[in-house]
Amino acid sequence: MRSIGARWHAFESHAKATLMSALTQRRTRATELLKAVTIDAVAFVPGPGFKYLTGVTMHLMERPTLFLITADGAMFAVMPALERQKWSASMPQAETFYWDDADGPADAFAALAAAVGVDGTLGIEGLRMRASEYLALSRLWPVENLVDADAMLSELRVLKDPEEIAELQRAISITETALAEVLHEGIAGRREVDIVMKLRSAMVWHGASGFSFPPIVLSGAASADPHGEPGDRQVTAGQPLLIDFGASYGDMHADITRTVFCDHASDAHADIYNTVRRANVAGRAAVRAGVAVGDVDDAATSVLEASPHASMILHKTGHGLGREVHEAPQVMRSNRALQRAGMVFTVEPGLYSAGDIGVRIEDDVLVTEDGVECLTAFSRELAVYA
Repeated sequence: MRSIGARWHAFESHAKATLMSALTQRRTRATELLKAVTIDAVAFVPGPGFKYLTGVTMHLMERPTLFLITADGAMFAVMPALERQKWSASMPQAETFYWDDADGPADAFAALAAAVGVDGTLGIEGLRMRASEYLALSRLWPVENLVDADAMLSELRVLKDPEEIAELQRAISITETALAEVLHEGIAGRREVDIVMKLRSAMVWHGASGFSFPPIVLSGAASADPHGEPGDRQVTAGQPLLIDFGASYGDMHADITRTVFCDHASDAHADIYNTVRRANVAGRAAVRAGVAVGDVDDAATSVLEASPHASMILHKTGHGLGREVHEAPQVMRSNRALQRAGMVFTVEPGLYSAGDIGVRIEDDVLVTEDGVECLTAFSRELAVYA
């Protein structure tokens, strides 16, 4: 029998090989997309796209950092010298121009421009790149050659690979376990901020590597603000309690919402809740490959519009989910892009009545070749907790 050390070494070797295979496939996909949209190269700053293609975690700090891949697969980087050890070990195949704090990054950017060439188009992350990196590039590339590549970059990550799906499933499992534990402890008399702290603690205890976003916990009339701030409000009998939160695991983020009631739900509130539940069911039933993404929104929203509560609709049905909590595709009627196996998005219809109640039921779904796999399993039935 092999020693524990030998087994761990074998596990690490397999994990590294799996990651390298995934990175190779992702980079190939990036070059194919660049050719399809006739962009010669694309530059990434630290963030989800940067790590997606390199496997390296870098923080967006005061030191400009850039990774660039060309349509023919060549890779370059501008890197602070203090990151040399980590970067060179992970990305030896990238031609890298290092700079130190004393000299600044200008020479490194100039060397990058000389190596890549400035006659072609260079795509940038329009929604992420800061002015500092953009200005450094615009001093070297003709401004007309710098193009917003966000549409292409959305397509790059829209289909999740098996490693991403596994991490997302783990994140969701942690989230649902934490929710069950916190609700089981009871909600009556507890402050919203206390429930937030309990959720955070439970997620970490069960293995979360972080939080998708600050948990949204809103009681009573406060629940009518879809993205309200938790406060000192105490949960009292007859009130709704809206909980929107998610654990992070690896690079993936869960995003789940459930609305429950304290002690009892009035008939009026129960009718609103059950309307949203039916919309959630209809939305999930519309998830399948080959059908427009917007049809999911249409299916869910049509249920809400046909109810007596149509005036309480405030938002679309969902959004893509993965390395970012909000990414492509956007689940709204106007999105006629076709669903494809590997897409992950939320189905989260809601109804909101200012001064009274907000109800949202949010699930995370995976489009499969055969239809849909709902990654979330927490009950959607009207639930009352003491």
